[in-house]
Amino acid sequence: MTINTRRASQRRLAGLLGLALALQPAAGLAAIGTESAATTSTSEELQLAQRRGGGGGSRGGSRSGSRSSSRSSSRSRSSSRSSSRSRSSSRSSSRSGGRTGFSNYSGSRSGSRSSNRSSSRQTTRSNRQGQARTNSTNRQSNRQSTRSNRQGQARTNSTNRQNNRQSTRSDRQNQVRNNSSNRQNNRTDRVNSRQNNRTDRVNDRSKTRRDAINNWDRYGKGWYSGNNWYNNRPWNSGWYGGSYYNNWGWYPGRAAAWGVASLATFGVINSLVNTAQSNEVSYIVVPDSEYSLYYPSVTATGDVVTFEADDGDSTARFYADCRQGTINGGTPGNANEAQLLNAACQVAFGQ
Repeated sequence: MTINTRRASQRRLAGLLGLALALQPAAGLAAIGTESAATTSTSEELQLAQRRGGGGGSRGGSRSGSRSSSRSSSRSRSSSRSSSRSRSSSRSSSRSGGRTGFSNYSGSRSGSRSSNRSSSRQTTRSNRQGQARTNSTNRQSNRQSTRSNRQGQARTNSTNRQNNRQSTRSDRQNQVRNNSSNRQNNRTDRVNSRQNNRTDRVNDRSKTRRDAINNWDRYGKGWYSGNNWYNNRPWNSGWYGGSYYNNWGWYPGRAAAWGVASLATFGVINSLVNTAQSNEVSYIVVPDSEYSLYYPSVTATGDVVTFEADDGDSTARFYADCRQGTINGGTPGNANEAQLLNAACQVAFGQ
């Protein structure tokens, strides 16, 4: 009964010890002290029982007691180990922050770390959100700037194209005008060149014709062949002069319209005839006209004279009334005919 009682007592102590270790480290330490006291009292009871019993009983009791004692010691060691493990577990639990909630220090450290992590997460989240807003703002600004640049470049390109088109159109129009002007100038030059060539050919033909008909002996020797030819004229002469052509009714108005200030005098015509005689030339060039007068051909009947003249294209025979101021039956049509009429009258009747 004593051994069983001790075993039961030990079991109860072990259970109490486990419970104390599970509840609090200080309670575990108290249970360890109680177990040591119980173990000591149990050893004393075993020694008293051995003294009371006999020899065989003593041996049996001694053996039984020693076995019980060894078992108790073994259980005591086991309990000690369990207590150590409980203490180690308690310390480990205390270090890791304690799930039981009995360690204020571990809990505060765990709460601080959790608070730091939460604050760090919030800061990171806030930074990310701020960075996202900044990136969005930057992208929007970049898009707007890019759009503005593209629109500005498009306007610039459009303006440049318009300017280029206007410049090209202006250049083309100028080129067209220049080409037209050049063509007109070329046509004018060709016309002038043809006209000049025609004039030159006419002059050449006239000169050739004059040379052909300008035979000094063609008219024979007559009143015109001497130095005093004006005194050798076989008709009534010496009465024509400036007073007559100024009395022609048509002369003042038409002369002003033609720009003719005066007609050639007898002195000018006399000098031309004398020079032609000296050079054995049968014509004189009428002053301020296109005609050449063949002075040996001049003949007079009353106030009417006939003569031959060359207008540069052909030689023609004319008749004129020196008192009335007509040629071929009418008034002169231009300044050339007026000068020819006056020259023929000067040769025939001049003084």
